[in-house]
Amino acid sequence: MKSKKIQRRLGLGGVVALGLAASLGLVSCSSGGGTSGGGADNGENPSLVIASWGDPFTSATQEFLVDPFVEETGYDVQIVDAPGKYVASLEAQQQANNIEWDLLDSTSAPDAYIAYDKGLIEKMPDDVRERISEVLPEDAVTDFGITWSILGYITACNAAAAQACPQNTAEMFDTEQFPGSRTSISTSPLVNLSLAEVASGVDVADLATHEIDMERAFAKLEEFKAAGGTWWNSGDQFMQVFSTNEVDMGFGYSGRSYAVAEDMENLEINWEGGLYNPGFWNVVEGSEDSEAAWEFVEWIATHPEAAANWGQALGYSVPNPDSFDYIEPEVAETLADFPANRELLGGMNFNWYVENYQEVNDRWQEFLRG
Repeated sequence: MKSKKIQRRLGLGGVVALGLAASLGLVSCSSGGGTSGGGADNGENPSLVIASWGDPFTSATQEFLVDPFVEETGYDVQIVDAPGKYVASLEAQQQANNIEWDLLDSTSAPDAYIAYDKGLIEKMPDDVRERISEVLPEDAVTDFGITWSILGYITACNAAAAQACPQNTAEMFDTEQFPGSRTSISTSPLVNLSLAEVASGVDVADLATHEIDMERAFAKLEEFKAAGGTWWNSGDQFMQVFSTNEVDMGFGYSGRSYAVAEDMENLEINWEGGLYNPGFWNVVEGSEDSEAAWEFVEWIATHPEAAANWGQALGYSVPNPDSFDYIEPEVAETLADFPANRELLGGMNFNWYVENYQEVNDRWQEFLRG
């Protein structure tokens, strides 16, 4: 069992503050206006629009990835914030025949698999995949993108507010032994169902191939929800519900959890029984500048120091093994790929989710409304 009472060692606020001034001038929203994708800049340099997750995420992407890429290529790159809304927004854009984005920054794994199945994101060109595969591990390269912002869904608990803090996922679902208001992600049913199955006794080693028992899992989630608390739909909201004492405990992104702990010294963070969740860089199907978009993805994959700076600022793992040469050891210990953390996390059965997508999401919406 691994338990840590963490005080944040990274100056995340300082990093973001440095990037914010630049990002205020460079980050803007897509105007839409009936155009498709970013489009060419007066027929000259490509113009790319990236959908991202909001600060501090967006500022880190701007400072450590976009700015050096723009300096090197001269391309125009803008970022818009769309936390937790990638699939629904892309479906709406396709239906309106108005593709507004070119790239997706750190699509959560369940959404990435669904988006590819629905034809919302592109297949990676063979030549790009061949070059990227020379520098990234095999399991970091898929048909539709590269892994990125690899995180753990882990438990966090405000020890100053709770009578007792859960030390693992099973205890987080035990509302009698560990009373207190709870939070979890509202936009990912697969995450919640998988956590509920761990709490029901499914071994994390089997989780990635386990077919979820939805009746059992939803029954567990009903107990969890009955404890009360705000369910978050973005990383910044997760941080907010803890900082404003709206909840006592819950499940959250590992990076955001450590960011909360920077200001909340009594926050206890535990990895046991959590979930390993890679994000992905994806190119949007229908982008008018998809070639330039894949160039950006390849740039990220092949610049380990830039990736390390991004991961170190936010507390998320990145796929290039060489990046860890640039990450401070004390920061590496907070990442999902750190061996002591990784062994405590289970995978998720993304293929099961794709096959059962409609039923799962219909029941999930009913669960949230109930």
